[in-house]
Amino acid sequence: MYLVHVHLRAPLSGGRLPQSTAADITRHVSGREGLIHVSVHPDPENRPVVGLYLRAASLAEAETAAERLWQLVQATLRPLSAWELVRAEVPLLPNDPWSTNPPPL
Repeated sequence: MYLVHVHLRAPLSGGRLPQSTAADITRHVSGREGLIHVSVHPDPENRPVVGLYLRAASLAEAETAAERLWQLVQATLRPLSAWELVRAEVPLLPNDPWSTNPPPL
């Protein structure tokens, strides 16, 4: 399973993602492209991030599936149609986050 962050840009007219975005996406595309769960990080409001938890064989396949899902979301859900996809990527974290920044004792 992969978590892919779908970074968005607000339409020129501005606005915020609807509060129902995660539920709407789940309802309309759940199960497609291996989608398991959706989360939304609405801030900053002009650059929100939608988190898509996907089953995929590889990181590259997960990122490609997320792009396809966003295209489907835009075609299916009118309130999201003007939100531009900036990028879809799996956030990479170091194996040991404490190796370069140990916690204080």
